Amino acid sequence: MKKRRNWVNWAQVLCVVIAVGLVASFFVGGLFTGGTPADEPVEPQEPTTQAGEPVDEGDPQPGVPAVPVAEHEVWELEEEVNPDRQLDYQPEGEPDVEFQDAPGEDLAGYWTQSIDWQPCHDGDLCATVLTPLDWEDPGTAAIQLKVRRSPVEDPTQDPMFLNPGGPGIGGQYMVDSVGDRWPSYDKIAWDPRGTGESTAVQCGTTEEIDEAYELDGSPDDAAEEEALEAGWGEFAQDCRDASGALLDHLSTIEVVRDLDLLRHLVGAEKLNYLGVSYGTYLGAMYAELFPERTGRMVLDSAVNITDDEGAPNQIEGFELALRNYAEWCAGEDRCVFGESRDEVMATIGDWLSGLDANPITVGERELTQTLATVGVLLFLYSDEEAYEGLTYVVMEAMEGRAEELLKAADSLNMRGDPAIGAFPAMRCADWPDEGVDAAYEWFEEVKPLAPTLAPNSGMDLVCETWTADSAPPLKLTGQGAAPLLVIGTTGDSATPYEHAVAMAEQLDSGVLVTLDGAGHGSATGDNECLQDVLTAFYEDGTVPDEGVTCS
Repeated sequence: MKKRRNWVNWAQVLCVVIAVGLVASFFVGGLFTGGTPADEPVEPQEPTTQAGEPVDEGDPQPGVPAVPVAEHEVWELEEEVNPDRQLDYQPEGEPDVEFQDAPGEDLAGYWTQSIDWQPCHDGDLCATVLTPLDWEDPGTAAIQLKVRRSPVEDPTQDPMFLNPGGPGIGGQYMVDSVGDRWPSYDKIAWDPRGTGESTAVQCGTTEEIDEAYELDGSPDDAAEEEALEAGWGEFAQDCRDASGALLDHLSTIEVVRDLDLLRHLVGAEKLNYLGVSYGTYLGAMYAELFPERTGRMVLDSAVNITDDEGAPNQIEGFELALRNYAEWCAGEDRCVFGESRDEVMATIGDWLSGLDANPITVGERELTQTLATVGVLLFLYSDEEAYEGLTYVVMEAMEGRAEELLKAADSLNMRGDPAIGAFPAMRCADWPDEGVDAAYEWFEEVKPLAPTLAPNSGMDLVCETWTADSAPPLKLTGQGAAPLLVIGTTGDSATPYEHAVAMAEQLDSGVLVTLDGAGHGSATGDNECLQDVLTAFYEDGTVPDEGVTCS
């Protein structure tokens, strides 16, 4: 590969951090504050059927880019990619994942299917839609997408689609996060392919998956390196055994083709959209493949879509967040980790390192070095509101009472949820790797960038040993798309602000909006200035001046 993709490579250090930023924020006090509660109880919706419109010959085809995927520019790659993936692995038996019969040999049956909306949740409507397992061979089989719609009283715009990030987590719940903001739009959220209540990735039992996530991610000798590669290789095989051919069709390219099908089925001419974190990559991909169908789009907490080797790694953002915590802690009487920032950092770092040889027993499990670091990282998604909680769980764990810190790690890792398999499946589908040896080299390179967190969080080899190939790494520019608002928060630990700057520069119609503050995900927060910018954009189509800053 010509350059290393930092936002993907950091995932090699910690497999699921970016996938579940929203879950992390819920755990420590809330990423989304939601909209203003309704004054009156919401009346249940009536069931309704929405028929898909047939597509005339010569008209734009839903889910089919006007410029074929193969003709889009890609980042320059080395001659050999994915050298150690288990692409010849043959699964054992029949997969647990079940597919649906295709509605025909071509795409017409998908375009004309009816959406059977049924009442669900508080005043919302839910439905299940079919999409091709393989967009290039739609007659092979279909998979299901679970969709949730939150109607408003008088919509005057095409619906707004929502994605909370990931990849790997279902997105239906995001309609709750938006509340009654932007009343011109019905809000629609969905579980992307491979996730949630849609046809989802499976990777075996929780106990089998635990074996991978409890591997020693910081091997000290050849035997531990061999165990790490073998353990992740076995996890990859378990995912193939359980998920079958689904693993070959989980790239963001395929997710946005599904999204364009949903746009068509709900009768929308343009795709209006709000995406957070990984949802910014999804939105940028949509603008790349379907620029002429892109409506009012906001990309919040941007990931790195460039090939800039010097762009900040996600782990640097978390290390900075930990230093900020250490500065606060050193000034608090209740903090026993040290009297200066450096002392606090050293105390926490040394304790985490000691868990490599001496993990803490928690029931039938162990709090390992990696799991403890994951638990700490969960609290770093938030700002000072999470500091007391972080202090408490680490103090308790240092005294041998590690239940809460392990629970935090399990929350961030999505233990017991399909996302724990869907995240690696989708990130390995999106970008090629350079093999096991290159992964170790990169791990050594990144340690000095985050000397407390990187060595202790360890690394994984899940993509290097995966059983499915990767999609072409498209260079995303969105040429021809309407203005795309890109929000970056200066103190975002999960997706460094520099990523938003780079995304706005690379997208032809990108417009940077800066929030001077902390936290991950701000579009549904309570910053009045930012809400004014977004309301003017969504409701009136007013594009802010380049470089506008809210604080």
